[in-house]
Amino acid sequence: MNQSITDPSADQMIPFVTVTNWVRAARLCSIDIEAIFRQEGIDTASLHPETSMLSRDTMQRLMQRCVDETRRIGSPKHFPVVLGETFAFEYMSDVETFITTSATLRDATRALEWIPSLINPYLTFALAEHGNEARIALNFSVPDESVERTWPFTEGVITTTIKFSRLLLGGQTLIGRITMRHPRHAFSDQVEAAFQVPVEWGAPMDALWFDRALLDQPLTGAFPILHEQAAKRLAQKVAQRAEHKPQEGAGHHGQALIKQIERAFHDKPRLMGLGLEALAEELGLHARTLQRRLKEVNESHSAIQGRVRYKLAQQWLRQDTTPIEDISDKLGFSDRRSFTQAFTRWSGVTPSQYRRQHG
Repeated sequence: MNQSITDPSADQMIPFVTVTNWVRAARLCSIDIEAIFRQEGIDTASLHPETSMLSRDTMQRLMQRCVDETRRIGSPKHFPVVLGETFAFEYMSDVETFITTSATLRDATRALEWIPSLINPYLTFALAEHGNEARIALNFSVPDESVERTWPFTEGVITTTIKFSRLLLGGQTLIGRITMRHPRHAFSDQVEAAFQVPVEWGAPMDALWFDRALLDQPLTGAFPILHEQAAKRLAQKVAQRAEHKPQEGAGHHGQALIKQIERAFHDKPRLMGLGLEALAEELGLHARTLQRRLKEVNESHSAIQGRVRYKLAQQWLRQDTTPIEDISDKLGFSDRRSFTQAFTRWSGVTPSQYRRQHG
């Protein structure tokens, strides 16, 4: 039967918000998904994208069954790719609004931070930049996970990411190459045909690699008001889910909250000079609620603020010619003297010395 939140394995539960996507992909692959649901003990009478939850093990078995059945009937299609190509945000319209109204791809990548709370608590993304190249890496944050169990999900997620990047760029190819940890398999040709970029199999990480400059290329679909409204609704939804599910692993949700705060500070550095109340309002929380949740994970507003300030200060001092007074102001300090004292405490040198050493 369909497991509920009170199940002993609740910390392993995943929202089945993509159920209609699975049904659509199965139809295109000519497999009987309803029969597979029943055989896996899923109560099809109560399936609904907004309320259904599946255990992680059930989700993995379901994926493997769909892959195996597609191969068994001799379908020319590869289920993970079809699942990725047909993915849509039917029951997550705010996510789609946020992505499609983004001013730049860098802005759109903020949506990746909401995936764990809204779609899969074990799937995380990390954007990294080095030189002229950037990458988005996928990671399944489960200690007992293995590439043998996650590879179909990896292929599906990468397919969806490519699909939406092309949509945002008006058909232009974002990805330059793809690396995946699992080896080639019987349907690798279909995967490469769908990706339309070079693929390295058996690589150290699952990642999409592309030209860093594309991150800040203006997008024609930018709609700032709709974008900001969707962002606030999503932040509130993520916060509410974490608030109402403390039994689902406080550590995991605590980390999600910390990342959410760090992103808010990165996107709006001046928030760091406005106090906890302003941050709570940005996240759609009451200040006391935010304080309590931070205390539960042994964190504090000031500690996170300090880490982000230090990181941004290092970045701007190394890469920018912005006057130090302006950096101080952008980081929410009352004056340059306060900024200098804080930076010296963090790094052991003054901002001016740091800029000379690393410029």
